[in-house]
Amino acid sequence: TASYTYSGDANHEGSSDSENFTIGKANAVISVTPYDVVYDALAHTSDYTAKGVQNEDLSGVDVSATTHTAAGTYNGDAWSFTDVTGNYNDASGTVDNQIDKAISTTVVTINGGPFIYTGLAITPATVTVTGVGGLNETPSAVYINNTNAGTATASYTYSGDANHEGSSD
Repeated sequence: TASYTYSGDANHEGSSDSENFTIGKANAVISVTPYDVVYDALAHTSDYTAKGVQNEDLSGVDVSATTHTAAGTYNGDAWSFTDVTGNYNDASGTVDNQIDKAISTTVVTINGGPFIYTGLAITPATVTVTGVGGLNETPSAVYINNTNAGTATASYTYSGDANHEGSSD
């Protein structure tokens, strides 16, 4: 409301008037930043900024739907802004996030030796497959030429999982 009251003077009566007008809500400047990280078994959430017309920081941005832990491509993660001051329009949008698979490490270790021909398969290898987030496996090695005298091979190939790339040794 804009108003004024003139109290009058020696030659004039007093008068007043008042008019209402509307101040519309402004659009906040919302910036939601996508992430592209390597799997680390931790939850990741998009960062954001929300600024008002005087560059003031605003609260009210919900980015909880952008939180992910597992490796994957997350297209269309929703975010929303709900104004708590009454001065800004609510807003929403989406962001694309990515968690890439982490590396795995496969190690084949030969225990003991030297080895002597016995007529039986000799299986001295141990295998460990490790990676972030608790990947810790001990599968059996794959052997080639491990019965007769000569060079034998012990190996293992880990094909990977939802959060880890494959590896071999």
